[in-house]
Amino acid sequence: MADRARITAVASESRALAVGSGALIVLGTVAYLLTGREPLALSGRGSAGDIAALGTAALGAAAVVLGSLQRRPTAPTAGRGDGRTRAAIDIAALALAHACVFLLGWLALFSILQRAFVGAVLYPVAGSVLIGTAGAISAYAAYLSALTMDAYRLATLLAVFLVAGGLTSMLTTENPQWWQENLSALGASSDVSGWAFNITLIVAGVVITTLAGYATRTLRSVADTPSERRRARRLEGGLVLIGLFLACVGLFPVDENFWIHTAFASGMVLVFAALAAGIRRLVPPIPVAFWSLGLLFLAVIAFAVVMFFPLGYYNLTAVELIAGSLVFAWLIVLIRNLAALDADPARDRP
Repeated sequence: MADRARITAVASESRALAVGSGALIVLGTVAYLLTGREPLALSGRGSAGDIAALGTAALGAAAVVLGSLQRRPTAPTAGRGDGRTRAAIDIAALALAHACVFLLGWLALFSILQRAFVGAVLYPVAGSVLIGTAGAISAYAAYLSALTMDAYRLATLLAVFLVAGGLTSMLTTENPQWWQENLSALGASSDVSGWAFNITLIVAGVVITTLAGYATRTLRSVADTPSERRRARRLEGGLVLIGLFLACVGLFPVDENFWIHTAFASGMVLVFAALAAGIRRLVPPIPVAFWSLGLLFLAVIAFAVVMFFPLGYYNLTAVELIAGSLVFAWLIVLIRNLAALDADPARDRP
């Protein structure tokens, strides 16, 4: 068994290297054809950073699809009771999330490099090699990520993506005083900051709907009674609602659809409150410590709201940051707790 596992791991690494090598050749060639004989700036419109970001997003998404299709039958997307439609949605969400992480990540990295090497340019061959290398790294990492994807890794991916998208939006905004209005003001602009913020919310919502399937798959598969199956469906439905509401917050910017934007944002918090308060009824084996953590988060959010609306101690941005951070933190910890229940033998569960 150990030899078989090692062979499987070695084969996976070999395939990942092949995927990365192919990405190096493809993106390096495309970059050379696009640049011609003109030198490239590291960052800015039409720069090496733009080509690398767009190229790695496309190649990373393709590598995720390839890795997901080659995943072993015991992997989450091939779990019992899952239809092809659900599997296709999961793969598409993973591909989209990885593509956005690479897009935002390489844009930020090349922007930092441009500030470190002021006035520096890349000649065609050097630029093509550098861009191709970025494609190789991204495709290699994306393939292995999809091949070994589980609830733990997906929760980590969500956290990384949210932080990367939020920081990118804050750092690229043309309005340095955005925080004096509200957090949603980042999505109201038409520059890079606006689309980075809104795309982050939309993709994060899609990823959360995928997490709902990953997190409740075991609960559904081991449910022996109608009440157990009903509880699993309710938990999955609640998580899907949070994901859909979050995606709608990004689809309807606050400056264009204030009431729709606010309704979906408020609805997301209300669904979170219902799940946090009733998680012990939905998942009886869940640790009491996690349930207590959810109640604590609810109390902190309620306190933050009271400090803003009646007392005016701070502005709306602070309330949104506190509520959003705690909701996403609870979701990530929930996914990890459900994955831990799945990993532990049934006799060892609390």
